[in-house]
Amino acid sequence: MYRPQFTFVAFLFLIMFLTLPGKLKAQSLNADNSPHKENTAYPTYPVNDPIYFFCTREGVNIANLTARSAGSSVTFLWEKFDQVAVKFVNLSNETGTTSNIKTLADGCYRVSFSENGTNYQFRAWVLNGWSRPVASFTQTICTAFRLSSSVTGANYQYYDLSTGKPVPLSSNYQFRWYTGTQLISSIQNPTISTPPAGNMVYRIEITDRAGCMNSSDIDYISPLPVAKFSWSTPQQNDPQYVYPQAPADIDFKNLSENSDADKYEWYLFKDKAILESMGGGTAVIDSFQEVLYDVNPLYTYELSGKYKVKLVAGKTVQALTCRDTFYLADYIIVDTSLVKVAPVFTPNGDGVNDLLIIKTRSLQSLDFTVLNRWGKVVHHFSSNNYIPAESEIAAWDGKKGGSLCPPGVYFWVVDAQGRDGERRREKGFVQMIW
Repeated sequence: MYRPQFTFVAFLFLIMFLTLPGKLKAQSLNADNSPHKENTAYPTYPVNDPIYFFCTREGVNIANLTARSAGSSVTFLWEKFDQVAVKFVNLSNETGTTSNIKTLADGCYRVSFSENGTNYQFRAWVLNGWSRPVASFTQTICTAFRLSSSVTGANYQYYDLSTGKPVPLSSNYQFRWYTGTQLISSIQNPTISTPPAGNMVYRIEITDRAGCMNSSDIDYISPLPVAKFSWSTPQQNDPQYVYPQAPADIDFKNLSENSDADKYEWYLFKDKAILESMGGGTAVIDSFQEVLYDVNPLYTYELSGKYKVKLVAGKTVQALTCRDTFYLADYIIVDTSLVKVAPVFTPNGDGVNDLLIIKTRSLQSLDFTVLNRWGKVVHHFSSNNYIPAESEIAAWDGKKGGSLCPPGVYFWVVDAQGRDGERRREKGFVQMIW
């Protein structure tokens, strides 16, 4: 019964001893701020050593090692391995409880010291890691391009301590391509099969076996245009008419992106009815009414009809020219010829509906006659030139010879030639009230 009790007390005493404040630290050699550590695998030397890696820039040594005693002031003797002579050579010495050597070149370092009658000796390798990546791209076709990366980096290696034979370490590079924060590929030279339509910055991040990372950016100048346009007409909008009349001035507004100003081709197709008479417009060249090359062209459709338009936009980068095509979703409709005569007018001088106005559209010529109930002509207008819409030059003010005609019903006759080639013969009655 006594022995277990003694063992328990001894155990408690041991725990207290190990946790006493100010307990001496063990002797050691390490690198406190190394991001990565491995062990050697010497070909012949029997004992392996730690390898501490440091991430830096080319030509800049930041490796360091710290040796510690258990708390006593000792003299630290530092040596460095000479792989040519295959031996350690003296480097420096320092007295204290710790010793830190800095800005070390690649190599194996050994520290020796004596504490409380015991000799200690430690070894460690340090390697300064760096890399210099270069990003580039090759544009071969419009629908794809190839990102390329190359890297120059630290030559990681250590030496067998028995023979001085080098033991190379692979850099184990990992490649990651980004646009902004988006990872797009984890291979060194990926092919991008869906190129962006705008310029883009691609970044390659290359990480080596020690976790040391560097990056390089490449500005991708996209050769891909995006063709797009809209159109409008300066003709005054009339709620009675949905479409512009011929001749119709059409302003094309170019909305294309990433395009060259000298690489626009506007293909204006012939009237839909004409194309249908040609068998659907299967002859491509014959389908075009005209081809324009301005950035924002103005075109006048002289005749009524339904017209299709397509825009081809081009972009050239490094001798590669890419194109995009945009078709107008619907037709540009230029209205047919038209004549309308109001059924009533009131020439009483109040400024409202005082004139008999003929609404015209797309007329090349017009002959307008008004007769009274006995068939006598009271007003006549004739023109063989283009007639503007709702032109007042064809209007009747209700007078004949300067005197106002009596109120009542009058007969009118219209003989007009439309710009679409159609002849418009109309007749009807109008009532004059005053």
